[in-house]
Amino acid sequence: MKVLCEVLFALICLHIVAGFGGLTRLRIQQETRKDMSDDGKKRFDKHQKAMEQLVKLSNQIHDVKPSKDDDKFNLAPMSNPSMYQGDMILNKHQSEYLLAEAKMKLEAKHANKTGPDAEKEIVNKLKKNRAYKKNSPFKWKFPIPYYIDGVKSVGVIDNAIKNMERETCLTFKKTGPFKDRLGFRIFPGQGCYSYIGPISDNKPQDVSIGEGCEWNGIVQHEVSHALGLFHEQSRPDRDNYLDIAIQNVSPNQRHNYDKSSLAETETFGIPYDYGSHMQYDKKAFSSNGQLTMIPKNKLYVNTIGQFGKMQFNDVKLLNTIYCSNICKGGIKCNNGGYEDPKKCGTCRCPSMLGGPTCEDVAKNPPSCGKENIMTASSQEKSFSIDGVKNCVFLIKAENNKKVKISIDKGNFNPAERCFPGIALQIKYNIDKTITGPTFCGVVKPQALISEGNQMLLNYVGTSSQHMLKFRYKQA
Repeated sequence: MKVLCEVLFALICLHIVAGFGGLTRLRIQQETRKDMSDDGKKRFDKHQKAMEQLVKLSNQIHDVKPSKDDDKFNLAPMSNPSMYQGDMILNKHQSEYLLAEAKMKLEAKHANKTGPDAEKEIVNKLKKNRAYKKNSPFKWKFPIPYYIDGVKSVGVIDNAIKNMERETCLTFKKTGPFKDRLGFRIFPGQGCYSYIGPISDNKPQDVSIGEGCEWNGIVQHEVSHALGLFHEQSRPDRDNYLDIAIQNVSPNQRHNYDKSSLAETETFGIPYDYGSHMQYDKKAFSSNGQLTMIPKNKLYVNTIGQFGKMQFNDVKLLNTIYCSNICKGGIKCNNGGYEDPKKCGTCRCPSMLGGPTCEDVAKNPPSCGKENIMTASSQEKSFSIDGVKNCVFLIKAENNKKVKISIDKGNFNPAERCFPGIALQIKYNIDKTITGPTFCGVVKPQALISEGNQMLLNYVGTSSQHMLKFRYKQA
């Protein structure tokens, strides 16, 4: 049933991305503002003034001259033009920081200073000037209280938050309406959006779960913003993983792809993950239906933008930020696993792995067959699987050798955004914490070679017609 729900979600995503038709920026602002709390309206008005300045500065930096036609938007749930990067409201400190940074970039442009050195100089200036603070002065206290104000899909919200509790040390408490303490007011606003981090110590803050947002991973995405997380594509190392096709972005939306040191938070050694629930999809802010974000690793084109659920590294980041002082290092976990703050002395392992220290392959149900470990040799071998099953397989080669698989054919549920857990995922990276490329629909013949001497596969078939056939050998 769980797999079926994830498949249905993937199919419905096409409707979500399609948006709600052409609206002017002013109309969207008015519609966005009307359902906010009184405190939220005041903060939103200040945010809007900052956003107007920010867009103008960005256009000057990039020599963009928007026309009147550029002021009409096909509003999708997570690309509200009133918001920073489509779904975030800035607080005073964040607005001031971004505006100061943009002004410095414009000055640098006029002085013909460009490139990494110029960017580094701007960051250093911002760090030295204590007036520019990018972190919230407030802290969350747990359990975080929340109440739901008018959202129809109450069960989706409650379950998404319970799933976050299940995987982290974070705790939440559902209550009735309140106005005198920090927490969440979850309401059906214009799309999906949140603040970045806590904004007060004595008032609830708005988290919008509007039409098209009522899905587990989207609720977790917006709650993660409230907990202080930025988008994956805002990481300082973004350009190592993504190419931005700026020509496919509407001129008045191009500022959403400006790199900013505002998002240069500590990554705690957690790698960039295309499968993160904080990573936007390949057509985010597109003006013509073409790709705007293209993974440098083309295997991930249909993986990015998943909103099914938090992936292993998303959970690991929250646990590292909020839960690192709970356990005392009573166990050493391998393959990127870590001590579980919910159960000290045990390991929380990446998907497809298990065992006491994350060195074993996850166990399969009997329908997957007796063996789930295959040994690659110089002689090519064949493997096939079909039907309704959820199975994990490990293919391993000798040390200092690699595994090569050649997919002959595969057939799964079609989905433009192919989420982990609904079809085929292949982890060929050395780092097994990273989401592997995912394959949906008709899988074309292709070959993959592992970075190390191991490769993990997760086959999820939800129909008797689903199947996978491949060959493997040592490379």
